[in-house]
Amino acid sequence: MSKSNVTFINTSPEVKKTLVDLSKTALRASAKVIRKKLRDELPTRSKRLKNHIGSWAMINYKTGQPTLQIGFYSWQKVRKKGKLPSHASPHWVEFGTTSHQIQPRNAKVLTNGDVIYGHKVQHPGTKATHLLRNTVENNIAEIRAAQEEYLAEISKTIEQAKQKCYIGEDTEEDD
Repeated sequence: MSKSNVTFINTSPEVKKTLVDLSKTALRASAKVIRKKLRDELPTRSKRLKNHIGSWAMINYKTGQPTLQIGFYSWQKVRKKGKLPSHASPHWVEFGTTSHQIQPRNAKVLTNGDVIYGHKVQHPGTKATHLLRNTVENNIAEIRAAQEEYLAEISKTIEQAKQKCYIGEDTEEDD
């Protein structure tokens, strides 16, 4: 989005609160679109990963800039919400992993005939899916469409405030 110079003509707490609420609502509407798309596009092997999807709408009160962050909750946060966390880290799904060795910590090696349990193995690594980034980039039009209703409401609020301002000159004369 391009930056524009906005001059607030009414800085009352009610107007500020209205603009902040409308901005956050517009961001939440677009986040809802992205969260739904993310859930639909998750790999089938990562069914519980849908419990990690989250978004955060906030306002920087120094600049007035609304911000939306979309990402994944940690497994601790998912568990606090009463849902089952994924065994795979969302970071691993998004960015992939390199080939690495997995070995048990503080475990004894168990044998059952020919099968050895608790033995170190070489993980081949996984390819990055860039699920989050691609979902956002591929759905920009839908994100903007979700925000249009609220952006129109913000413009309407600003126009109403402009109409209430009297920019003429008041003169008083004594007889």
